[in-house]
Amino acid sequence: MKNIKFQILGKADGANPSSIPLKTIQDWQDKNLVVYLGISQDVREQIANATCVVLPSYREGVPISLLEAMAMEKPIIAADSAGCKEVVFDKVKKQDLLIGKNGILCQRKSSDSLTRAIEYFLNLSEAQRLEMGRSGREFAKKFFDVKDIVKIYQNKTAWVPKNKPLAFVSNTSFGMARFRFEALKALQEQGYCIHILAPQDSSVESLIKEGFFYHEISIDPKGLNPFLDLKTFLQIKQILKNVQPALTFSYTIKPAIYASLACRFLKIPSIAVITGLGYVFIEGGLKKKILKSFVVKMYAYALKKIQEVWFLNPEDKAEFLGAKIVSESKTFLLRSEGVNTDYFSPSLSNKTQDLNPSNKQITFLLIARMLWDKGILEFVQASSNIKKKGGGQ
Repeated sequence: MKNIKFQILGKADGANPSSIPLKTIQDWQDKNLVVYLGISQDVREQIANATCVVLPSYREGVPISLLEAMAMEKPIIAADSAGCKEVVFDKVKKQDLLIGKNGILCQRKSSDSLTRAIEYFLNLSEAQRLEMGRSGREFAKKFFDVKDIVKIYQNKTAWVPKNKPLAFVSNTSFGMARFRFEALKALQEQGYCIHILAPQDSSVESLIKEGFFYHEISIDPKGLNPFLDLKTFLQIKQILKNVQPALTFSYTIKPAIYASLACRFLKIPSIAVITGLGYVFIEGGLKKKILKSFVVKMYAYALKKIQEVWFLNPEDKAEFLGAKIVSESKTFLLRSEGVNTDYFSPSLSNKTQDLNPSNKQITFLLIARMLWDKGILEFVQASSNIKKKGGGQ
């Protein structure tokens, strides 16, 4: 089988300690190992043109790219890691792989295991791949549909008077527009005034057009400069003091810490949503251990008076409980941030993908930020392994 493509799609984030240099990505492309598709505001076309979506990430909350692929009836391959393994169901062990009804799990941090997962997929019949895709959509609709996530937000805010504002703090405006729009809109339609605190990016205009109040803050998500972090905390505190929300939601590490801390001082009820534990919670050397110890202490202090902490997978929750960051009574397990199964529909795939078995084009697509801990190197190495065995262009 010669006509196999390996594609990667996502933002190259130079500020992240785990960032992959663009030169390295270009070198991989020059060697015909992967095709870099850059970034996209709407990934449906790329998913529609893929045969299988892959994410061998070391750790996730619950990866939205896999949920979107499932909603579009695409089989998935992922690492057997926190967050990823939750989206593959009815798994059966076959050597080092876990074969599920909707996809395959390989060993974490192993390009050889990922290669075997890809080879297993290539040996499936067209009918088996299509059945994997259909099973994935059914699973996504049953357990990860954004409509169910919206209901949770509505239930958790039911005590808030409709004339009171709600605040949402994130490290990107893009994240609020991309992952939480349905929840924000549903709460707005109930009569709540929605205030969003996030850095400026290309999504701000669309948020404002929807009638949300936007407040710019500066956050260096991965930076270690205490003066910049103090500035972020003071910005958040001042805005929340002015807005006086009845309830504040915060997402990702620094907003969860600094917004929760500001709410503690201002006596504002708050909920922190742990979308993933991030770079410092992935195994590393002494520097990372010291940084993790510091972050754990910051979390514990900031979340001491919080109403609830939401987690997207059981392992992240267990990590917080084990570190005594938060008590069991304050935790809540959210299956994911949800996927819009109407918007991410298989209808586009059916229009763009030639399902004729005689068509031998197979495309493996990885959607993620260009970070080492997303398993991108393992994906590139797996591509190299497949091509050495005669597969791929």
